[in-house]
Amino acid sequence: MTNTLHSEKYKSLRTTIFLVIAAIILNSVFSFANAILHIPLFLDTIFTVAITFYCGLIPGIIVAIIFNPLMTLVWCIINNTDFYIYDCLYAICGILIVVVTWALSRNKNEFYFNRTVTILYLLIISFTSSFASCVSATILDTFIRPFFERTLGLSMIDNLSVSFQKLNFSVFLSYFLPRIPITVLDRIICTFSGFGIYRLLVREKKTC
Repeated sequence: MTNTLHSEKYKSLRTTIFLVIAAIILNSVFSFANAILHIPLFLDTIFTVAITFYCGLIPGIIVAIIFNPLMTLVWCIINNTDFYIYDCLYAICGILIVVVTWALSRNKNEFYFNRTVTILYLLIISFTSSFASCVSATILDTFIRPFFERTLGLSMIDNLSVSFQKLNFSVFLSYFLPRIPITVLDRIICTFSGFGIYRLLVREKKTC
C-alpha cells in the first residue's frame, strides 16, 4: 500500500514537472509567433493559466517566474544585446495572474455548477487578472523603470505611452490607459483558451 502511494506521488510529480516544462516552452512559442505576426496582444500566458487550472498554485507560479527571465535572455541573444534585468520584473504580472486564477477557481463545486456559472467565473478571472496585470505593470514602468538605465524595449505599450505623454497625460496614465484594451482582450483569450486546454488535459487523464 505504501509503495503504491509513493509510486502514485512520484508519477504525479513527474507529470507536473513535464507539464511545467511544456507550459514554459509553449508560452515561448506563442510569444515568438506573436512577435513575428505583430499581433497587438501578448498571448504568452495561455499555458500558464492552463497549468494553474490543472496543477494548482505552485506549478503556475513556477511557470510565471521562469518564463519572463527566459524570454528576456532569448531575445537578448537574438538581438545580440546585454541581458536586461528590468524586463524580468514583468514576471510579477504573471504571478498575479496565476494567484487570481487559482483563487477564483478553487471552489470546483461552485465553479462547475453549470456552464453559465463557469463562463461567468472565467470572465471574472479575466477582468480581475487584467486589473492586477495592468496596475502592476504600470507601477513597474512608472516607478521602477527609471532606476534602470536600459530595457530591451519590446513592450508594445512603450510607443503608445509616448503618444499619451505628448498629450500631457501623467506618466502613470500614459502607461495605464493604453494597457486596458490590450490587456483585457489578452486576458479573456488566454483565460478561456487556458481553461479549454485544462479541460482537454482532464479528459485525457480520465481516458488513461
